[in-house]
Amino acid sequence: MTRISSVEQFQQGIDSILRQQERLNESQLQVSTGKKINRPSDDPAAATQLLKLSAISANINQYERNIDSARNQLELQESVMANITNVLQRVRELVVQANSAAQSDESRSVIADELRNRIDELLQYSNTKDPDGEYIFSGFNARTAAFVQTASGFNFQGDQGERLLQVSEETQIAVRTNGAELFQSMSNGDGRFILVSPNTNSGDALINMTTSSNATSDDYTLTFTQANPGDPITYQVSGATSGVVSTGTYTSGSAISFNGITLDVSGTPANADAYQINASTKQDIFSTVLAIAQVLEAGTETSAAYSKQANDLGQALNTIDQAFVHVQSKRTSVGNNLQGLDVRNNENAEALLRTQKQISELEDLDYAEAVTELNLRSVALQAAQQSYIKIQGLSLFNFLR
Repeated sequence: MTRISSVEQFQQGIDSILRQQERLNESQLQVSTGKKINRPSDDPAAATQLLKLSAISANINQYERNIDSARNQLELQESVMANITNVLQRVRELVVQANSAAQSDESRSVIADELRNRIDELLQYSNTKDPDGEYIFSGFNARTAAFVQTASGFNFQGDQGERLLQVSEETQIAVRTNGAELFQSMSNGDGRFILVSPNTNSGDALINMTTSSNATSDDYTLTFTQANPGDPITYQVSGATSGVVSTGTYTSGSAISFNGITLDVSGTPANADAYQINASTKQDIFSTVLAIAQVLEAGTETSAAYSKQANDLGQALNTIDQAFVHVQSKRTSVGNNLQGLDVRNNENAEALLRTQKQISELEDLDYAEAVTELNLRSVALQAAQQSYIKIQGLSLFNFLR
C-alpha cells in the first residue's frame, strides 16, 4: 500500500492549480493578441517559418519604398526632358525664322540674343536638383553642378556613375540619367553626315544635302574649278579614304550624287570653292545652340556670306532634329523604367499578399475555437481549486469522536 502524506496531497493540488492557471493564461494571451503563436516555444517549427516570412515581408516593403523613391526621381527627369524638348522646339522655330530672306542682320542679331538665353535655360535644366539638393545629372558626384560654361566651352563636372535601386528580389532599375550621355552625345548634321561651308569660299552656291542609310562613311571634299571666267565650272568629290568618287561639269540646280549622298546645288560657286561633307560626330547641346547664334551674328554683307549662312542654318536644322531624336530616346528610356516600376509594384503587391496569407495561416487565431478553449480552461481551473479545497479539509481527526 502506498501512503500519500498530507504534504504531498497539498503539493499535488497546488501543482494542478498552477498548471490550469498557466493554460488559462496562454488562452487569455492568445485571445488578447489574436495570435496562436506568441512565443517561439508555442510552436518552434511554425515560429521559424514566421521569422522567414516576416523577413520576406520586410524586404517587399523596402522594395515598395524604393519604388516610390525611384518613381519620384524618374518623374523629375522626365519632366526636365520634356522642358528640354520645348526649348529645342523653340530653337528650331528661331532657326526657321532666321533662315528667311525677309530677315535683316539686325533682326537675326535679336534672334541670336534669344538663342543665347535658351542656352542659359538649357544649362539650368542640366543642373536640376532633386528635393535632397542633389544634381540629378551628375552621377555619383551629385553635390557638384553637372555643367559649367567656361572660356573653352561647356564642361561636364559629374561622373559616369549609375544610380540603381533594388525594386524587387531580382530587379534593379537605374534612377539617374547620365548627364554626359544626355547633353553631350547628340549627332550633328543628319546623323550620318554634316555639310561644312568654309569662310574662305567666295561664291554663292546653296547646297541641300540628303543621305541614305547605306551611304559610305568617309570625309569628303567637294571642290569647284573654273580656270578662266566664262569657262564651264567643273567639280570633283574626293574622299579621305575613298579617293575621287565623282567628277563632272556643274550646272546650277542639278544634283551631284556619290556613295549614297546627294547634293542639290544652285547658285554660282567661285573657282576653288570647297565644301566638306564630313561624317557626323557627337557634340553637346549647348555648343549646338551657341554655334547657331554665332552664325546669325556673323552677318551677310556679301552674297558669299549670305550663302554660307543659309547653308549653315540648313545644317543646323538637321542637327536640332537629331537633338530631338536623342532627347526623345532618353525620355523614352525613362518612360520604360517608369512602366517597369508599375510592373514591379504589381508583382510586389501580389508577393506581399501571398506572404501575408501564409503568415495569417500560421499565426492568426480561430476566435470561436479559442474562446471555447478559454472557457474550458477556466472551468478546469475552478475545478482544480475546488478539489484542492476539499482535499485540504480532509483529516482523520474529522472522523474521530
